[in-house]
Order: sequence, then structure tokens, then C-alpha cells
Amino acid sequence: MAEPIKNRRADVPAPTPQNTPASNAPISSHAQQPGVASIKEEDFDRAAAASIFAQNPKLVQMIQGRLGSLVGRSSGYIESLPAPVRRRVAGLKGIQKEHSKLEAEFQEEVLQLEKKYFAKFTPLYEKRAEVVNGKNEPTEEEIKAGEEEDEADEADKADKAEKEKPAEGSEDVAGIPEFWLSAMKNQISLAEMITDRDEGALRYLTDIRMEYLDKPGFRLLFDFAENSYFTNKTLTKTYYYQNESGYGGDFIYDHAEGDKINWKEGQDLTVRVESKKQRNKSKLFGPKT
Repeated sequence: MAEPIKNRRADVPAPTPQNTPASNAPISSHAQQPGVASIKEEDFDRAAAASIFAQNPKLVQMIQGRLGSLVGRSSGYIESLPAPVRRRVAGLKGIQKEHSKLEAEFQEEVLQLEKKYFAKFTPLYEKRAEVVNGKNEPTEEEIKAGEEEDEADEADKADKAEKEKPAEGSEDVAGIPEFWLSAMKNQISLAEMITDRDEGALRYLTDIRMEYLDKPGFRLLFDFAENSYFTNKTLTKTYYYQNESGYGGDFIYDHAEGDKINWKEGQDLTVRVESKKQRNKSKLFGPKT
């Protein structure tokens, strides 16, 4: 029988909107993800809590709403201060507002700078994709630059030359097989998410691209070769940031939306198929003795 894999929902288009970016990039080093500092009470099972929140988005919204109602609520301390001190505190708030305005301008300029250089990076990404997928070969200059970067110590050169001997049949290999799966497994935070079952589909990844939105936000595009898991040629996940900057002028992460995966029959990786052993009917229903 088929049943949903623990901590994953089969009825929610993957990836789920509740999955937040693993890092703040690519929108500025100061972009914030939604989060509340955890309260440690004895041994708290974070994995279990994350599972509960992931499967109950309305619960997350309710908690965020309650926290939002607490923002700005006075503790009574400032009101207890002498009038001249309260005026100074108000003055500091005014100064902080000016700082926040400048910070917002700074973040906007950083974003525009990121977009400017992303346009310069794009041709390199396209060239990388051609090499990875066997559509083109790197130039001799590029190969030489890469070899210089990876140059080993003199004592290791002989061993390196031995390892670099071409394997039998290597001439028939196009591009760099499983390049993106290897890259993802070498990124610690991503490696922890990838299961053995996921690897089967991720082996068909041919490219991962990124594009900026017109408003604060970005989209990741995952290109796949023809495979036995799903019919999508490209899967996207879009990350949206709030239109209004945060108190400190930072971009505030809002939510993410992912494509619906069109799974082929019996290949849905969000469910596990389990077979239950048939009881021995001869023993269960056999003649009584």
C-alpha cells in the first residue's frame, strides 16, 4: 500500500511554501528570514517541532499573528522615566528612524549591484552548463587555469599523474555525469536533506539557474533531462520578499511557491509503498484440533 513519507505531504505541490531559503542569498547579506528565537526547555525535539509546523501552516500563521500583536507593546519602563529622559529616548528613536531610511537605501543599492554582476556572471553559467552537459568543451586556457588552481605539492605529482590516467571507455563519457547531484551532496545543508530515494531523480538534473523578480525576490529553476520520475522539464521555486522593508531597513522574507510535480505512475517520491505480509490462512482459518 502507498502511504505518505513521514514529515512530507503528498497533497502539497513540492517544494512546499513553508520551506524557507537555506541562506539569505542571493538578495543581500542582510536579508532576513522569518524566525523566532527558540526557548530551550530541557530536551526539546526540534525535528519534531519542525515537522508539526511544516504540516500545519495555519498554526504558523496563528503564532506569527500573535507575535505581531506583541510588537511595540510597552513594558511600562519608558513611561516610568522622568520626562527629560523620555524626551531623550524619543530623540534616539528619531535618530534610529533616519538610520533605517539609509539602511533601506543601502539594501536597495546592494540589490541593484547584485543584479548588475549577475548579468555578468550569466554567460559563465551558460558556458558551465554546456560543458557539464557535453555540448561543448572548455578551452585550453580554462583547463590550464583550473589545473593551476588545483596544483598539488611536488611530492604528490607522481600520484596525481597515476590517478589522472584515463579509465577504459572514458572517451565515450559526455560532459560531467551527475555534476549537480555531486555539487548538492557536497553542500552540507543540502546533503542533509537528500535521501537515497531523492538521488534517483536528482541524477537527471542538467542545470540549476536563478533569476531575479521585478520586485524583491528571486526564482530558482531546476532543469531535468527525460527521466522515469516525472514529466516536468523544469521545476521552479520562487521566493518572495515583503514590499515593505523591516524596521532596520532589511528585506523581509515572506513566502515561497513551488511548481506542482507531475509524477509518473508509481514514481511519486513523496510517498512510500509498503507491502504487508499475508497471514498464513491455513493456520488462521484451519480446522480446530
